[in-house]
Amino acid sequence: MLRGQELDRRIYEPDHIEAVTSEIRGAFPAAFSSFRQRPLAQDLQAAIQAFEREQPSYLRYMDLEALEEFEDNPSAFKSETKKKCPIILHCLMSTEEFMKSYKKSFNEITGRELLDAVRKIAEFGRRYMANFDDEAHERAQSYSDLGLGDLQEKQYGCPGVIGYGVQSSLLYGQYPHAFAHRSQNAVWSLYFLSNRQDFGLRHGSEFLIVQPDSGTCEQNFFYPADLFGYYALRVYLMLKEACGCEGITFHSRYRYIYLSLFCDHIADVNRQSIECLKWSSEHVESHWR
Repeated sequence: MLRGQELDRRIYEPDHIEAVTSEIRGAFPAAFSSFRQRPLAQDLQAAIQAFEREQPSYLRYMDLEALEEFEDNPSAFKSETKKKCPIILHCLMSTEEFMKSYKKSFNEITGRELLDAVRKIAEFGRRYMANFDDEAHERAQSYSDLGLGDLQEKQYGCPGVIGYGVQSSLLYGQYPHAFAHRSQNAVWSLYFLSNRQDFGLRHGSEFLIVQPDSGTCEQNFFYPADLFGYYALRVYLMLKEACGCEGITFHSRYRYIYLSLFCDHIADVNRQSIECLKWSSEHVESHWR
């Protein structure tokens, strides 16, 4: 899609979703063939351990009772966020050029706006998990079955600071069996697993956001939560089956930790292509001089 324009609504049409899923299904065996060259059992366990080291930070930050304590002093919550929220701290520490606008937005946002959005996300997570069932989750046949559409409402975000990516980190950080991590690598991996196809969309792949003025691309940080969740589940189920054939049993409580490791691998394999897409030819050439 082009920066500043709405996503083509055709991405929600059943025929389009089936076409994307079919393309991913066809590309998956080759992608997994590369992934299985790793010491899978050890790497998957290491990914779980890394997640579990960070999870307590998310549990403390998103605790509804703790959030209530900031109601009388939301400015303090902004300071707390800057120091204690792993994903936002990571964004603020990033040296990537496109993250400059994120830092500016964070500086301008009020503590009240931030607190209200985080509390809404925490409440959503608690409600969602009250009725969550692992088997029903894996049987989902459409994006609507996952019940993630509400996350696209304005109350669950802050312009420039909390979008779908940060939302997913806050939820995945607490509930890795229920919410896929919509990281940069995850969206890039969908682009490559769908063989870079545009499926007839006017402005190219739905998994990219094109910035015509600079001639650059980024992973689509506006990609909707419900569709991402659906494709993430489909890839997870392929990964679960393939790893089962390798004698590796998946445990549902770590569902999307496994998937995150796979997505990181796909992005790493394609890192050179990603860097070429992210930078304009003028930028690349300036580094050759």
